[in-house]
Formats: sequence, structure tokens, C-alpha cells
Amino acid sequence: MNQLHDQLSLNIKLDDTVSLDKFIKCDSNRNSIEFLQSTLLENSVSNLFYLWGLEGVGKSYIMQALHREFINRNMTTLHLSFDDKRITSPDVFKNLSSLEVLLIEKIDQLPQEKDWEIAIFSLINEALSSKTKIYLSSNLVSKDLNIELRDLKSRLSYFTAIEIPEITDEEKIEALSLSSTRKGFDLDEKTIGYIISRTSRSLSDLLKLINELDIYSLKKKRKVTPSLVRELLQTKSDSLHR
Repeated sequence: MNQLHDQLSLNIKLDDTVSLDKFIKCDSNRNSIEFLQSTLLENSVSNLFYLWGLEGVGKSYIMQALHREFINRNMTTLHLSFDDKRITSPDVFKNLSSLEVLLIEKIDQLPQEKDWEIAIFSLINEALSSKTKIYLSSNLVSKDLNIELRDLKSRLSYFTAIEIPEITDEEKIEALSLSSTRKGFDLDEKTIGYIISRTSRSLSDLLKLINELDIYSLKKKRKVTPSLVRELLQTKSDSLHR
């Protein structure tokens, strides 16, 4: 089994339901999402992109959507995350010049060890020579990363930075309504208010809850109401404490 085959086996599982077209676009994030869509073009402004924003703004969803887009174009793609316990050695990042696309999530969790920093530095150099597209994501802007290797800090400055901003509470309400409509059910104002007041306000958590409500309401054969939301949240809480 060759090294690239082993590396590709570490790919984050592809989610066929995600798409940049389906990502909730609001006034706050529209420019960023539209710019990301332009990076899919062969003549995009750069091959190096750095997505950053607060936890829960949708970076993982976007990286999944990019993964799916490139796979659909039959491009050799590797999608990794530094919170994946399978990533145990910097050797994972060696000899990837044959890749067409590399997506790495949570670069802010890069181990603070010289071997790891050198591996990422070498990887970027390879990409510059081979024209591999690289997308990194982080909760921090690149200049705030805790990196000792000056050469790596310099290389990260080559990346086109794309902020994924947090959307407003009003936009989250619109996002809940739009997402539920896409799933085939409507949320009334009272139910949306209940969700907003009793759950995490991160966009990714809210959209995940919509998916769970869709499945739960079909299972229970009931309309989505504050009562059903309360029941689902209690069921989730009970399962966490077992």
C-alpha cells in the first residue's frame, strides 16, 4: 500500500448533503461565501486560502462543502483536521505534491513542536511548486497562531485570508426559518423564539438542530413545536448523562 493511499484513508468522511449553494448567506457573510465560490475556478486569484472566524460560524461546513465540490470534479483531494486523533505524526503531511486539493481544519491546533511546524512549512513549499490548492481553517487570524518557526509564519502570510463572520441574531432567525423550509417544514415565530432562547446560538449548532428536528418530528409523526423541541433537547441531555 503506497503512502498516498494511506494518507487518503485519513480523509474526513464526505457528507453528500452539504453544498456552498446551501450555506446560509446573509448580509454579514455573503461576500465571504461568494468569494469562496470563486476559488473553485481554475483561474482563481490564488491557490492558498486561509479561512478564519469564531467557533460555530460554519467553517467546518464550508470545508466539507469544498471537499464535496472538488470530489465532484474528480480532483484528488485530502481533507484533514487537527482534532482528528488519527493524525499522530507529521509524516502525514509528507510527499503530497501529487494532490490537487488539500483542506486542513483547525490549524490553530497544530502541535507546538518543531517537527510539526517544519512539516507544514515544507507542505506549503511543495504546494507552491506543484500548484496544489490548500485551504486552511482556524479560529484565529494567522498572525495570532502560536508558531515558533519564522519561515512558517512568513509562508502563512502568502495565504489569501477569508474571514467567516458571525451573523447577527436577526440573521440567525432568518437562517432557522430558511433551513427548516428547505427541510420541508415551517417554524412559527414562537418555536424559533424557543430555540434561540434555549440553545447554543452558533450557526453550526442551530443548523444541526434543524436536521435533528426534521428526523425527530418524522419519527414522532408530530409537527415541530416548542413542546417537540423541548422533548428533543431533553432526550439529548438524558443521553449525554447516561
